[in-house]
Amino acid sequence: MHLHLVKLLAGTILLATSLGCAKPPQNQSSSGNTVTATPTAIETISQSTTTKPATKTAFISIEGEKTPVTLRLYDQSRDLFTTYFPEKDFLAEGGSSGEGTGARFIANFGGKKNENVYVHLAFLNNFKTLGQLRSFVNAKNGLIASNGWRIVSRTQTAPYRWAKEKIVFSKGKNIVGNLYLGQQNGKSFYVITHYPVEYGDGFPPRADLILQNLQVNR
Repeated sequence: MHLHLVKLLAGTILLATSLGCAKPPQNQSSSGNTVTATPTAIETISQSTTTKPATKTAFISIEGEKTPVTLRLYDQSRDLFTTYFPEKDFLAEGGSSGEGTGARFIANFGGKKNENVYVHLAFLNNFKTLGQLRSFVNAKNGLIASNGWRIVSRTQTAPYRWAKEKIVFSKGKNIVGNLYLGQQNGKSFYVITHYPVEYGDGFPPRADLILQNLQVNR
């Protein structure tokens, strides 16, 4: 359904996924990571983006030891959404077209860009409701099928106030990720986290900072 729309938008906001194998970066965290942010990661919906600081500090806890992480404000599409991302660990790319607006945060651990490891946000103009978005995602030729993902699990319980459904997926033996269906302030959108299994310790807690801080504006 509407696969042509996705292909058109992909050229601008990099929807297409790269499926090459990747080596884990040397500075990845060990298992058991937890994340906290200062100030609080969830901003109030009515807060003006003009009041947001350009940077702020979060902490990733590695085996009980907190490590500070500097977060950079992403406001290229500030009229639609803002978020923060770990500036030393990700490269931010974004854009808009007649099909929609989106952003991609590509892993850059240790200064090595890996386009197979990313967080992707997409606001497609043709999908105004959560029902329309679900139909597109689950259609025979929709987002899941066109990417060759296998659904591992689904739940309507997600750790973000904007997330209405979480779909865990895999592809082959190496690629895993999550697909979130979101809705906030009258806007429907989806978010993808995508990474090889060997990035399972270092990538998810850093990606979580991006998703915690996501604010969709009115």
